[in-house]
Amino acid sequence: MLYVNGLIGSIFILITLLHVPHPMPFSWVPYLGAAALALITLKREISDIISRALAVITTLTMFFFFAGFFVVVPRLAEGWYSHQEGWDAVCLLLGAFAMIPILSEYSCRLKADCLEARADRRAFFSVPSHIRPHR
Repeated sequence: MLYVNGLIGSIFILITLLHVPHPMPFSWVPYLGAAALALITLKREISDIISRALAVITTLTMFFFFAGFFVVVPRLAEGWYSHQEGWDAVCLLLGAFAMIPILSEYSCRLKADCLEARADRRAFFSVPSHIRPHR
C-alpha cells in the first residue's frame, strides 16, 4: 500500500504543478493538500488522534473533489476533452477516486487488527493469517 500511496502522492504533485498556471488563482491548493495527505501515509508511526483527524480531512477532501466534479460536468461543452474545463473535470474525478486508498490507509491504522496484520506481513501481497497453513 505504501507504493500505491506514494504513486498517488506523486500524481497529485504533478496535477498541482499543472494547475499552477490555471486561470483560477488557487485551484492547485486542494491537489497540494491531497498530495500531502497521501505522502503522510508513508510515515510508519502516526498516533491514533492524528490518524483520526487525517481520516476526517481525507473524507472531506474526497467529497470536495466529487462535489467539484458534479458542479463542472453540467457546464461541459460538446468538445469538452479539448478545453480546459474538461481537464478540470478529469482531475477532479481522478482526485476523488484517488482519495479512497488514502482514506483506507488512515482507517486501517485506527483498527487494531490491521496493525497486528501489518506487523506479520512480509510481502507486498500476503494471505490472511486464518488461511495460511501453520508451520
